[in-house]
Amino acid sequence: MINAEPFRLPLRTLDAAATGDVSETDLALLRSAQRSRLLLALVAILAAPPPTDGSGPRGTQAPTRPSTAWELLAHIQHSAPSAVEAVLADPAVGAWAFQLLRRLNYGDATTSGDAPGWAGPTLLGALTAAAALRAGMRATLRIPARKGQLWLPSLGLTGSVSRGAWAVVTMECGPQGAAVFGDSGSIRLPGDLSHAAEGWFPLPRIVREGPSGPGAVVLDHLGPYRDFRAVTDPVQLSGQELRRWQSLLSESDDLLRREHAGAHRLVTGVIRTVVPVPGPSELRAISATTPDSYGAVTMSLPVDAQAMAATLIHEARHQLLSTVAELTPLHVSVREGPQPVYFAPWRGDPRPLRGLLYGAHAFVGVTSFWQARRPHDGDRAEFEFALHRWQLRAALAALANATGLTRAGGLVVAGLMKEARRMAAEPVTGPPGRAANMCCHDLRATWRATHLDVDTEEAAALADDWLAGRPPPLTLPPARLRTHRTGVPRASGSGQARMWLARLRFTDRRAFDEVRTQIADGALHPLGIRDATIADAHLIAGAKDDALDEYRRQPVTTPSWIGIGLATGDQNVSLLLERPELVLALQTALAHLGVTTPVPEELASWLDSRSPVPDGPPSDAEKIDIAVGPDSVESVPGGLVIGTQLPAE
Repeated sequence: MINAEPFRLPLRTLDAAATGDVSETDLALLRSAQRSRLLLALVAILAAPPPTDGSGPRGTQAPTRPSTAWELLAHIQHSAPSAVEAVLADPAVGAWAFQLLRRLNYGDATTSGDAPGWAGPTLLGALTAAAALRAGMRATLRIPARKGQLWLPSLGLTGSVSRGAWAVVTMECGPQGAAVFGDSGSIRLPGDLSHAAEGWFPLPRIVREGPSGPGAVVLDHLGPYRDFRAVTDPVQLSGQELRRWQSLLSESDDLLRREHAGAHRLVTGVIRTVVPVPGPSELRAISATTPDSYGAVTMSLPVDAQAMAATLIHEARHQLLSTVAELTPLHVSVREGPQPVYFAPWRGDPRPLRGLLYGAHAFVGVTSFWQARRPHDGDRAEFEFALHRWQLRAALAALANATGLTRAGGLVVAGLMKEARRMAAEPVTGPPGRAANMCCHDLRATWRATHLDVDTEEAAALADDWLAGRPPPLTLPPARLRTHRTGVPRASGSGQARMWLARLRFTDRRAFDEVRTQIADGALHPLGIRDATIADAHLIAGAKDDALDEYRRQPVTTPSWIGIGLATGDQNVSLLLERPELVLALQTALAHLGVTTPVPEELASWLDSRSPVPDGPPSDAEKIDIAVGPDSVESVPGGLVIGTQLPAE
């Protein structure tokens, strides 16, 4: 079952992966690499020494030894290879195998509900049992079952037949059928394992049309290893929930197949399983992937088929680049000392180089999707395209100056830049363009105010100049990554709140108006939009005067001051958005001297009253490239921060 031939990544595949426009040949190569990686992990699990503490059932109640299960799995592969391939293709198998391998090799801590040491490797019997069932071959296996329910990868989950957190149950199968026995009951499995029966819960499958013919995406709400974050109990989906998932997955597949052939080829070639999880709301759907579970996307229900398609593109590109990175490194890991971190416009926290690269790669696909949707989805697509294009541009500006990329990583960035240039020339105007531009300023300013700081002594010197009626210095103090700050309350969520309000406005105007009313009535977090205020709702609705009045009535916080900068739009107070950390540092220094808080416009206008920098206006890269850096961080024209490392803890 092991192919020792090393994988070589052709340059054409690397180039295709950079843009996401992969062929069936490219996808087959990457799937083959993932299969080999999984097989190597299974062999390593077999080679691991068994527990020496004598724990677990013994004698006739002991689980089938991993070596015995492996021999039977190899026999099934010889006779019915497609049965084994279907089991190994279940992403939950990878989640179980790689988590277990790390525990065996490095003693990683178990997660809640994980299998005990004696049971982990013997779960290989579950893979063999599922393959035997698929092949219709005779087998008898004793397998650990979590809470008495036997997990059969790629097929489903039985009802409980045994007591205890982990107990050994027996599965017998052959040409005449199959049954599972435990110390508290037994279950006869149906002849057609795709249909539910008493004591049997199959994985739902949604048929989709792939480039090479019909296929299916599995909705896994049952398997214990489906969610990479923890070993998880099965969740029963209501009929309405199941129909909603089936509808959105089918509609998004049709949409991509008809209008986005390259994205459809990628999504159908990579994503095999969707793991449903709760989210804040359909507007604020969440999603994630992990290299351990190649082919699986953990996500909550999105608002519609377009949002589903965009999410699947995003996560499929994450999986694509992860697979490429396992064959050829894309960046050099920092083995000693702090690693560089960067401003990633889609996240509220500073991100390492890997996170910036993977995010940019994903957002190229999402941006291209919304660009193509503009003739169909109007203002919504215009807003999404403009917002994501700016996020992509900001990330690529940082990646262009980043250290630590390998040659392969540089080729990926070059491919992303080529795609970004293709999308750069198209104008976005009107309300969607203005709203997207405002959200971009907001996200950048909020990040700066949350994570950057000005030296206390330099801020105190500014306060002295203010009180003495002197002009500010020609060179304003630089910013550094913030380690601890007292004084002005800071919150990173409001920029996100305004962005989600804007997204709602252009997705469903009636729902936006309802949320605006709910916020005015004091509702908390409507539609999962956290920390939104009525001032934010007025601003996004275009009522800037009302928003400004409300922001000025709010307590002194980062969100309210940035909101004032967004609402005024006055060039004289541009530092409220360009250098909010500096305005806030000056306000804090004045507060420490007992000075009543001046209005933010007054402080920003005073700081900006210095003579202009003689070198002229900043470049586009200087406007958006933010990396936070080592022992000192240097301010460049436009108040941006460029550096290479985090300070040591």
